Amino acid sequence: MSTRKEYVRNWWDLSRGWNMLWGISTVALGAVMMGVDYEEKIITLALHAFTIGCFIAGWFAINDLLDIDIDRINHPQRPLPSENISELSAKKYGHRMMILSGVGMVAIIMNDEKNMGGMAWKDSVAVWLVALLMMIAYELDGPYNPALKKRMFWGNLTIAMTMAITILFGAAAIDYALHPLLWLVAAAACVLTTAREIIMDNRDAIGDIDRNTYAKIKGVERTRRTVWILSVAACLLLVMPFALGYLPWELVVIVLPSIAFAIMTKPYLSRGKDGKVGNLLRLSMISGLAGLAACGIIIN
Repeated sequence: MSTRKEYVRNWWDLSRGWNMLWGISTVALGAVMMGVDYEEKIITLALHAFTIGCFIAGWFAINDLLDIDIDRINHPQRPLPSENISELSAKKYGHRMMILSGVGMVAIIMNDEKNMGGMAWKDSVAVWLVALLMMIAYELDGPYNPALKKRMFWGNLTIAMTMAITILFGAAAIDYALHPLLWLVAAAACVLTTAREIIMDNRDAIGDIDRNTYAKIKGVERTRRTVWILSVAACLLLVMPFALGYLPWELVVIVLPSIAFAIMTKPYLSRGKDGKVGNLLRLSMISGLAGLAACGIIIN
């Protein structure tokens, strides 16, 4: 019998708790960068945070259910392959979280209609529906579903685009869904996440039996070169908001740690340290978005 701490930990791991918190934090990113008054937007921001948090938890639970055989090889410590959570319980949890995310979306519509009118919620709905379609296309196999996670680069790109989606979902909460600055931030996050997803597939190649991952198709060395190119591209995208005048150029120093982490992947790629590269790209992502948020705080 597991202790209460172990019980909570298992559900936290199934939900990818840190990913949930990360997704929720990106909802606030746009508000911070654009200098939006939190007091005026607190309810809609909270509803968007709840909706994206439930969506992420539900997706990961469903993903772990569908990937349980692969995880028995690559990630045997996860709650489902280790049998710390039953498949039936995980299925119910995943479905309930997706339903709650849908309920959150309805609440967003009702709140916007009451307080703003003019279909202010349309951007949020559009982003949420795109995320849902991406999840279906990524996970489900069959005659009309492509199961993108089994299709080389497309699965990596789909996961990366969900990171961009969370940023744009937060932007929609404050009516800035089309602002170029937030699209640049989303693009940088997407490229960094793509690089990380590709290199982690490289690490997990043994268990990816039924998947045509990028490493399997292109080879290990070409995969590492691609990750390096994407890392450099992400650095350029991080600088673009400053170069284009959306943020003061003198504040570019704040995102230098992110650029440094991305550049530091080069020697580890050369030595085949894929796990270390993945960790550095994660640090680059965290420090980059935190740095951009800090820029927003300073200028606003």
